[in-house]
Amino acid sequence: MQRHIPLPLALGAALPWLGLSAIAQVSTPPDTAGTRSPSLPAVTVTAPATPAAQRSPGLATGTAGSTLDTPFSVTTVPGERVRQQGGTTLQDALRNVPGAQADSGFNGSHTQFFILRGAVTDSGTGSNRVLRDGVRQSNYPYTPAFVESVEVLRGPGAALGVRSEPGGTVNIVTRKPQLSNFGSVLLGAGGLGAGGLGAGGHGALETSVDLNRVLSADHELAARVTATRSDASEWRHVKDRLGGIQVGLAQSDGNRYHLRASLEATHQTYQPDYGLPALNGRPVPVPRDRQLGEPFGDSTTNNRIYSLHGDVALSADTRWAADFTHLQAQSTSIKNLLNGSPLPGQPAGTYARVSAWEPGTERKIDSLSTALSSTRSAGTLTHQIYLGAEYYKETLNQPSLSVPASTSPPINVFDPVYGRVSAPPPGAVLAQSLTTQNLESFAASAQDQIDVGAWSVVAGLRFARQRFVYGTAGVLPVQESRWSPKLAVLRRLSDADTVYANVSTGTSPNQVASSSNQSLPSRRSAQIEAGWKSLWQGGLLVSDVAVYRLDQKNMIAADLSTPLNNFDFTTAGSARSQGIEASLTGQVTDSCRATCT
Repeated sequence: MQRHIPLPLALGAALPWLGLSAIAQVSTPPDTAGTRSPSLPAVTVTAPATPAAQRSPGLATGTAGSTLDTPFSVTTVPGERVRQQGGTTLQDALRNVPGAQADSGFNGSHTQFFILRGAVTDSGTGSNRVLRDGVRQSNYPYTPAFVESVEVLRGPGAALGVRSEPGGTVNIVTRKPQLSNFGSVLLGAGGLGAGGLGAGGHGALETSVDLNRVLSADHELAARVTATRSDASEWRHVKDRLGGIQVGLAQSDGNRYHLRASLEATHQTYQPDYGLPALNGRPVPVPRDRQLGEPFGDSTTNNRIYSLHGDVALSADTRWAADFTHLQAQSTSIKNLLNGSPLPGQPAGTYARVSAWEPGTERKIDSLSTALSSTRSAGTLTHQIYLGAEYYKETLNQPSLSVPASTSPPINVFDPVYGRVSAPPPGAVLAQSLTTQNLESFAASAQDQIDVGAWSVVAGLRFARQRFVYGTAGVLPVQESRWSPKLAVLRRLSDADTVYANVSTGTSPNQVASSSNQSLPSRRSAQIEAGWKSLWQGGLLVSDVAVYRLDQKNMIAADLSTPLNNFDFTTAGSARSQGIEASLTGQVTDSCRATCT
């Protein structure tokens, strides 16, 4: 549920520096559901000629297009729809996507990792793996007020980014400055009935201020400021508070070029959630929202993201774009989790607990990407070409202090006694270790969509080379070069029906180390898929049915040679998931939108 507060009342105290002239010119934000792919975003946004349900992002082929003409399973979830649903987390957004589900958030509810088509995306670290405006991020918190849309490709084979998660790719598209004066204040609460405003059924609450100003109409110069505070305790009752601000400046010259610069800063306070342990191969039979960890303090993360974007029309049919993104994050993590299997000689369901303290963690990400898209015609053939390249570097320095075992007594999951975990005694000398990560990679993608009559064929190839180190002092690196091909074919049965089939592959680093201090090789995936897409009610509704089989290799598993260490891993075997997905998305009436999956 959401309620909008009159803008002049709120801004008079919250943002006086913006001036009364800004308040006087407030208008309703335009429909931005049609914003183009993050590889080639536009500053000026107008009402789309086709319903939002028909538009497809460029994750699969590098260029945006019609959903009906894209031979892959793709979904776009407008941020406004998630806000209307009272959503405050990525899990809330992914409820609109078939084949998607979220798991416990090791780094808070705002940074939950997720599962697509049975494949988890965290690679063992508890960190979500998403794109932000086409750039790969780690531990990036979902901030509802900053989100324009969430784009999802189900299955590997994304053209954008330096890696492709086995189950699919999630791209969070952030709001951009527009050539229109508008503003809004939002107070929203999730989990409410019809009774009124409150903190939501699980304490979920969002407040935000969004203000856009045209600084110069002649030079097409605009600025946008969004500030927010979001609480997302979610159904497992875990504290997670996020505050942030996003400032953007954009300038354009019609469709000839677009330039954009932005700053995003967030501060997150949360408690890790490790879910329920396993017993005899299944989750222990206790209430699903039962918390068993008791960290002795809150965890925090401060993110700063600076980004630059530019794109220019080289001709009427060819466009070039470049992006630079820098992330700098400082965090402190305080965890308390169950360790290993039930303790022998203790009442059934008694587990040892351990506290982990990681103060002063620093993470840096630098990404530089460029892309060229072009449409070419040759007789009856039309080529939609995408060429992209990206350099990506991520470093992590994560100190860890050894917390005495005496501060974390065992707990019985069936009859828990709380309040027994304590912080290390003041002045205690704690052993320290350092986990480091140095991931440097280069990737290049080439895609060509060939249209001839009622047929379309997409052929793509990605090359990725990386040097990867993850672990404590002396960890050995992994150096890899991988080719990831894909092929798809689509047949238009009518103006409202298409069928398609594809084969796609991908690779994703396993960000863990073995007991011998060896960084592990990447997880690899391959998928075959067939589907049918249809338009209904004159294009207001889109249905999508897909059948798939997804195979994975180099899956990580706990190293059984060190049962008391939860962070030693090995690559053990393979996995397969297969199934049928169906969805119906669109606008039923002028005031009613629906998603069924």
